[in-house]
Amino acid sequence: MQPTRQGVPVDERMHVTDGVWAIGDATGVWPLTYMGKYQGRVAADNILGRDRTANYDAVPRVVFTDPQAAAVGEPEGALSATVPLSEVPRTSTYTREYAERPGFMTLLSDGERLTGAYALGPEAGEWLQQATVAIRARVPLSVLFDVIQPFPSFSEAFLSTLSELEAQKEA
Repeated sequence: MQPTRQGVPVDERMHVTDGVWAIGDATGVWPLTYMGKYQGRVAADNILGRDRTANYDAVPRVVFTDPQAAAVGEPEGALSATVPLSEVPRTSTYTREYAERPGFMTLLSDGERLTGAYALGPEAGEWLQQATVAIRARVPLSVLFDVIQPFPSFSEAFLSTLSELEAQKEA
């Protein structure tokens, strides 16, 4: 395989050609530090004889600004629900940053599963880990809605947004 302007072409196992693997920015696939780490694990398993393929269905993307902007999965869905942080129940023991600064979480769904999510606010990249796992594992909305969320934590925003999706689904 010949390198292109986008990078070194690799297959789903990060394999280039006999005895050669490539990972990270060199591949041109999602030039993110954590993508290189993921691809490194995939390549290492294949080098060691364990059959493993890369899956890019749920790549989290985070802009480390203040506040953070984060996204995972598809940018649009049949159903979409957005909850402003200012409307999320919490107690005075929880950080005031959520109350005093703008922010939101949006979840996207095909009606059966979560397909995407994006958020803006303090540590938004951390908030989307639940969505990242749900998208990657194709967890049904009914299971997500039934998860017990700790309180007071940002998980309440996840629950509030799932409730909005559930209401749309039933409408």
